[in-house]
Amino acid sequence: MSKSNRRDRNRRGLTLVEMMIAMVVLSIGLLGVAGLQARAITEGAGGRHLSEASAIARNRVEELGRFAWGDTDLDDSGGAFNAASATINSLDGITYTVAERVSWDDADANLVQIKSLEVRVTWDDEKRQGRQVLLTSARLREIDE
Repeated sequence: MSKSNRRDRNRRGLTLVEMMIAMVVLSIGLLGVAGLQARAITEGAGGRHLSEASAIARNRVEELGRFAWGDTDLDDSGGAFNAASATINSLDGITYTVAERVSWDDADANLVQIKSLEVRVTWDDEKRQGRQVLLTSARLREIDE
């Protein structure tokens, strides 16, 4: 066999077996990327639900803070969360349940009077049942109230 024939045979390119091995390796890599993408979408939804629940709790605490000191919504709840004060349905089908607890001690009128406001938002998602956010704030009694 001449030298030029050997060089031509070495330059022919990839064989069928080499192409099949390359396709298998590429397929495994693409399947891994697809799995990561699905996981990222699921985790992103959980973060969105947490953000929505936090915003709902923050809005309710701010709303409670705007009530007058003697308003019935700010009456002491006896240490327990009240029955669900609201249910909110999101666009993606998650139902958020809002409950609140107000507690305070006015035993001594000479002391600064503070009401503790707690808002709990609970929801169920596809990964876990009974997820919740608890936001606590305090409201001082104004001098003229």
